[in-house]
Amino acid sequence: MWEITGRYAYGCLKSELGIHKFQRVLPFDTSRNLQTSLARIEVLPILDESLEFEIPQKHLEITVARNQGNRNRVETWVQVVHLPTGITVLCDQKRSPMGNQKKALAILKGKLWAIALAQGVNSIAEIQPKRIKDLSSKIIREYILHPYTKIKDLRTNVETTAATDVLNGEIDLFIKAYLQQNLLTSPSQ
Repeated sequence: MWEITGRYAYGCLKSELGIHKFQRVLPFDTSRNLQTSLARIEVLPILDESLEFEIPQKHLEITVARNQGNRNRVETWVQVVHLPTGITVLCDQKRSPMGNQKKALAILKGKLWAIALAQGVNSIAEIQPKRIKDLSSKIIREYILHPYTKIKDLRTNVETTAATDVLNGEIDLFIKAYLQQNLLTSPSQ
């Protein structure tokens, strides 16, 4: 998990939400077979601490456990379940259970806020669990890296052959096309 901050970071990077499909020949595969890999990208907002967006304690189920293997001999792994929606967040990034619980709750709040926004409701109590769509389960971009290079955004039909640049983070072309498409198709227009 990466945390990216900055002005308009969520607004721009939410265009990356979805499945990215890669087709390539692995350098260590002697049979030179074409391999397809999928990477699921989920983009969540980092909510401001001052934002009044509390989750009632009775709607949460919090589990603390030990990590697998020799990594840790203390209980630091935290799982938080939002009972009304069934959304589950696991966190073991921090050294303490309290740190992991705080991080898991922040991620859960971001997920619930994004869902509330998508459903057009003002509070998490108004979220309709049956209307929760997993927007991150749709293939949004294909990366063909062999026998030729082409990267195509399946939502906007924007494509480029500059695969190295895109894989090094030059994704402005795709972000701008997505934002323009959504600006033109937004209901307020």
